Amino acid sequence: MQDNIQGRVALDLLSVPPLVFRLVRRKLVMTTLADTYVDIKLLHFEIMRVLKDEGTLHPAKIGEKLFVAKAQMTHLIDKLVELDFVKREMGSDDRRTINITLTEKGRKVLEEQDALVINAMQENMSSLADEELEDLSKSLRKLRDILFKLE
Repeated sequence: MQDNIQGRVALDLLSVPPLVFRLVRRKLVMTTLADTYVDIKLLHFEIMRVLKDEGTLHPAKIGEKLFVAKAQMTHLIDKLVELDFVKREMGSDDRRTINITLTEKGRKVLEEQDALVINAMQENMSSLADEELEDLSKSLRKLRDILFKLE
């Protein structure tokens, strides 16, 4: 019985993320990106969100969290540095180590983008009943908590 449930859950875990990705990332975030004055991609915002949540990090660590190759991280971070959204800092323990930090300008742009995304999400969910919204919220929080246990 346990194996059967685990098998169903494994298949569900494979099928749900693409749906979430299409709905949230592509449809809503990309729509709001088109309305912004900043010429950066979704992945740039993801890097900035990680830095906002985690603080100063080594580029490899950011790449691990976002499943982005090290070679691609350099290019992405270069663009963010050029725009003054992040800055490179020498490591305090090892001066050969470079860490990345979100700047105040980057924090402001991220907050503006997040507000656009939240507004777009609210508009998109306006067709749902209050009970459906409450169920969705509870389910997402429960899923998040369970996924943290799997890490």
